[in-house]
Amino acid sequence: MTNDPSTALGASSRQTTDERMERALQEIGRAEPASDLSARIIATLPRDAREPNAQTNKWFGIATLLTALLGFALAYQTAFTLRANGAFELVYNYTTQPEIVTLYPSEAWGALAAAIPWLNVGVSVVMLFVAIWLFSRWNMRAPMRAAG
Repeated sequence: MTNDPSTALGASSRQTTDERMERALQEIGRAEPASDLSARIIATLPRDAREPNAQTNKWFGIATLLTALLGFALAYQTAFTLRANGAFELVYNYTTQPEIVTLYPSEAWGALAAAIPWLNVGVSVVMLFVAIWLFSRWNMRAPMRAAG
């Protein structure tokens, strides 16, 4: 430990400043909030927040359901098309016989790309992302309810 007077002086001045702040804060009287404070705060809120029982837009729910069903139906159709085009067999052959891919990479990837119905895959993915987006929008508009 050092007996540096500047350190002791700095600590004591900081302590006296803290004590002065404590005394000043204790002397300040506590103001009571206005009796209509909550009513004034609620009046400034948007309509959706003021009315927690307001009806959510049912069209978001219906659109979400229809989009999700359409997305899953398209994904199901895409899986059947992949099976019919032999894409699953190609992937199986590529994984069990990797020399096919290493010896003939452009032909192997070209055959796999030809077996994939890209339009179906793209539309399925887009529909599922739209369903997720609609669900998030619909869920944001739903009123929050306290448990219990």
